[in-house]
Amino acid sequence: MPNFSGIFYTLSQPRQTSSFPPLLLIHGAGGMSLSWPPQVRRLAHKTVLAPDLPNHGKSDALAFQTLEEVANSLLNWLDGLRLQQVDVCGHSMGGAISLLLALQAPQRVRKVVLIGSAARLAVNPVLLELAAQPDTLPRAVELLIKWSFAPGTSQRLKELTARRLLDNHPHTLYQDLAACNRFDLSGELDKIKQPALILTGEFDRMTPIPGAQELAKKLANAHFEIIPNSGHMVVLEQPNWIAQWLWDFCT
Repeated sequence: MPNFSGIFYTLSQPRQTSSFPPLLLIHGAGGMSLSWPPQVRRLAHKTVLAPDLPNHGKSDALAFQTLEEVANSLLNWLDGLRLQQVDVCGHSMGGAISLLLALQAPQRVRKVVLIGSAARLAVNPVLLELAAQPDTLPRAVELLIKWSFAPGTSQRLKELTARRLLDNHPHTLYQDLAACNRFDLSGELDKIKQPALILTGEFDRMTPIPGAQELAKKLANAHFEIIPNSGHMVVLEQPNWIAQWLWDFCT
């Protein structure tokens, strides 16, 4: 079983949370546990798990080609923690992994939250090409930042996000984007029966609104919301909104 690093919050009043399974946060491409802001990681009355995925942050290096491999690693990790059931919340690539968990192990997933995600995650070929080589990786990150935030987002937040993207191994972002480009679950969405909350940014250019609408249409039990004044990085841009939606949906 791979070693997952990350941030784990256990509530000080567990009696109030005994009826709620833990919430597993799954970050997006090139991300890490700190890609989730404190408002989300410290959600009240909920035990929250925010791991670094394999080859991200401080977790073990683990080469993978498909997101199914990452989902299987997470299931093995949950086994090691002796957790029988969780709620899952994934951003972008993490949303795709969340869908796979709900499909592959339906008894382990109570509810699903998908943020800035879709059933297909086709990646711009220019972005893939730039991310493939260490010397052009900064240009790939520059494009990601340009396409990921809503107009008016603070430069400081953009710079912090760029630094975190570059903190991983130079091959990590390309590995993630290539796996996303192979992902397509559009033909199997009707098999996912868990309650699902789908959130998307008003100005998301990486996974535009129609992809989220497709999820809402094809999943059996889904609720769809557009978060105003936000782009693909809606979790960072509107953390209080995201935390409130998670609280309302998962407790």
